[in-house]
Amino acid sequence: MRLSHCSFVVPDLDAAVQFFTSRLGFSILSEEGPISDAGDRINRQYGMPDKAIGRSTLLELSGQRIELREWEVYGQGLNPLRESTVPGCCIAIQVSDLGHTMEQLKQIPRMRMLEVNHEQGFVYCFTPFGVQLLLLKEQGWGV
Repeated sequence: MRLSHCSFVVPDLDAAVQFFTSRLGFSILSEEGPISDAGDRINRQYGMPDKAIGRSTLLELSGQRIELREWEVYGQGLNPLRESTVPGCCIAIQVSDLGHTMEQLKQIPRMRMLEVNHEQGFVYCFTPFGVQLLLLKEQGWGV
């Protein structure tokens, strides 16, 4: 098992990406968005309201990765959540046996599974104490 990346909500994605790339030397690995409720993904993966729109950027420095995410919720404005709060951030962990890890986690009281996608090799879930995890099958998901 190894840490893949950590994800954080930021109030202004463009400004945050500019800061990390120009001031700290990170490079952009990928960008996504805007993503919305098409196919119920916003709710399945992030637990966000159906009217949410998000975008994100995955950055890397010396093999270490962070994801920065910005949310907008219709009627509530840009980033109605406090920065760095659930579902604003997650810990992404690569695991060698996704099915076995998931079965172990299901035994934990109050563990909440969001989206399970064996085909693409990922699982979104919340721990009993409210931290969102993204479990990634090793050699999967391109991260």
